[in-house]
Amino acid sequence: MSFKSKEQKELDKEKNKNTYVSTVVQHLKLSNLGYAVISDILEHANSLYNTLTYNLRQGFFVYNTLNFQSIAYDLQTDFKENYHYKMLQSQAAQSVCHKVAENFKSFKQLLDKHYVDGSKKPNLPGYRISGGMFEVTYPGQTIKIEVEHGIRFAIISTGIQFRKQRKEDVVGTKLNEYIKLRVPDSVDTTTLVELTITSKHRQIYAHWVCRKKNVHVRSKFVTTLDKSNVLGIDIGLNNFVTCIPNTGEQGFIINGRPLKAINQFYNKTVSKLKKGKDVNFWSGSLASSTQTRNNQVRDFIKKSARTIINKCLESGIGKIIFGWNEGIKNEIDNGRVNNQNFVQVPFTALRDTLKYLCERYGIDFIVVEESYTSKMSFFDGDELPVFGKETEAQKKLKPSGRRTRRGEYKTATGIVINADAQGASNILRKAKIDTSKITYKVCQVLKTINIWIGKKLPSRKGTVASLSSSTAIGLTEPSQ
Repeated sequence: MSFKSKEQKELDKEKNKNTYVSTVVQHLKLSNLGYAVISDILEHANSLYNTLTYNLRQGFFVYNTLNFQSIAYDLQTDFKENYHYKMLQSQAAQSVCHKVAENFKSFKQLLDKHYVDGSKKPNLPGYRISGGMFEVTYPGQTIKIEVEHGIRFAIISTGIQFRKQRKEDVVGTKLNEYIKLRVPDSVDTTTLVELTITSKHRQIYAHWVCRKKNVHVRSKFVTTLDKSNVLGIDIGLNNFVTCIPNTGEQGFIINGRPLKAINQFYNKTVSKLKKGKDVNFWSGSLASSTQTRNNQVRDFIKKSARTIINKCLESGIGKIIFGWNEGIKNEIDNGRVNNQNFVQVPFTALRDTLKYLCERYGIDFIVVEESYTSKMSFFDGDELPVFGKETEAQKKLKPSGRRTRRGEYKTATGIVINADAQGASNILRKAKIDTSKITYKVCQVLKTINIWIGKKLPSRKGTVASLSSSTAIGLTEPSQ
C-alpha cells in the first residue's frame, strides 16, 4: 500500500467513478497452529498501531501540530526498522500506518470544526488494548491465487523477520512463509482489490473486497428512475424506518420491534453472565452472545436497506431524503430504558448502507438535518427551523398540532395522522421537495414490513397506529 498524492487520488476517483465495492465476510475455521500464526500477525499489527499512535501523540503534545499532509508517508519511512513493522509483510505494515494516519486526519478535521462552530472538542486518538489484535490489509496484487482439485486458494506471504522467528515453531509446515486461505465461491478474484484479516471476540475473519462495474441494474417493474419522485425517511425505534413518497402513493414502515428484542435479550444475557463478576470480566459465552447479536443486527440492517431500495426501484423513485441529526446519540436523555434501546441501534450503519446502494443503482441520496420535523405540523405548514440556528422569533414558535396517543399526531383541524409519517413528510418539506401530492390518507394508512417473519403482533384497534399495521409483509430475502 504505497503513499498516493492528492493528484493520484483524484485520478483513482475518476477511474472508479462507475464502479462499486462489494465485500464478502468469511469466518475462518483455523487449526490451533493456524490460529496461533494469524493471531501472532494481528498482535504485531496491534503493537505497531500503538507504537505509531504513541509517537504521533507525543509529537502533537510537543509541537501542538503535525504534518497532516504527509503523515502516512512519514510513518512508513520513519518506522521501517521497527521490530513490529519488520515482523509484518511490508504492504500489511503500510496498511497499519495508513489507518493510524487516517485517525489523526479525522481528529484534525473535527478539531478544525470545533474551532469554527464550537462543536464538542475531540480527543486525540487513543491506544488499543495491549496484547489485542488489529486488522491487517493485503492489496490484491500481493495475493496469489492457486487452484487445487477445483478449489481456489489465496496465498499471502508473511514478513521476512516473521519467517525467521517462527521457523522452529511450525516445523513440517509452511505457515512461517505464507498464509493459505480458501477463497469463497462468491468472490471474483479478477476484481479483488484487497483482503483484510481481522479479529472480533477472538474469532478470525477475512474481508474480501472486490470492485465491480456499476451496471445500474433496474427492477423488473421499472426501467427508468424519475429524480422528481422522492422518498422521505424518518428513523425511530418501534418503527425502525418510516418512508413516505411524494408521489401520493402509499408509504411503508419497517417494524423495529424485532431489533429491540434482540438488544434486550442480549442485555439480559450479558447481565446474567456478568452477575457478581468484575466489570472487565469476559468469557467465551459472552463472546459468542455478542457475535450472535452483532450478526443478527447486521442482517436486519442490510435487509432493511435492501427493502427500501427495492421499493424505490419498483416505484421509479430516483431520490431519497434521509433525516439525520449529527451527534444523534450524544448526551441523549430519553430515560434509562429508551436510552439503552436507542444507543444500541446502529442508525449510522443503515445510513451508510443506503448511501452505498443508492450509488450502485443510480439513486440520489441526500441527508437532511431533521430537527423539529416531528414537532411541527406538516399539513398546517409550520415553519421548520434548524436546531441551534433559530432566530428569536423561531424560538417562540409553537406547533399548530400536537402529539396525542403514542404514535399519533393531531393537526390543527383535528385530523389524526401517524406521527412518524408526518415526520417523514416534514423531512421532505425541509429538503425543499414538492409535497403537494401527500394527502391525509397517505399519512394514516401505511404498510408494515416485517423483515423477519415471526409471531403476529397484536393490533391496537381504533388508532392511527393500528391502521399503520393493517398490512404485514413477510420478507426474508429481498429480491435483487
